Amino acid sequence: MTSVAVTLARWAADLQPSPGEEELAHRSLLDTVAVTLAARDHQVTRLAAGLPDGARWAVAGHVLDFDDLHMPSTTHISAVCVPTALATGGGPRAYLAAAGVMARLGTALGWRHYSAGRPARWRNWLPGSTPTRPPGPGTTRPRR
Repeated sequence: MTSVAVTLARWAADLQPSPGEEELAHRSLLDTVAVTLAARDHQVTRLAAGLPDGARWAVAGHVLDFDDLHMPSTTHISAVCVPTALATGGGPRAYLAAAGVMARLGTALGWRHYSAGRPARWRNWLPGSTPTRPPGPGTTRPRR
């Protein structure tokens, strides 16, 4: 049996987006970069100064809370996948591959996972997302 990781990796590697999908990805890239740049001087973004580029951009993309929300997966796909695509030298196709993987994983985990107190921001360590340290022993979840 092929693992989920291998199946998703093959899907992402074989992705051939349509012109419409590439246009959507291009708009998502521009929109997320604009929101991220608007937050570049925010105090939270400054607190992230020591993080790697992709993680810093992901923080900035979330700060003003103008980022998108993919309801079925409970994830802010562009705030995570745009910095990942750009930090690795990718463009619209890389964004679509990362977004597709993140959407599929988040949807598989679903709202029950979110309702149990593990929202999308704690899933950012999943494949296709900004590389950060996964939650583990000793990691506490922020209280709302």
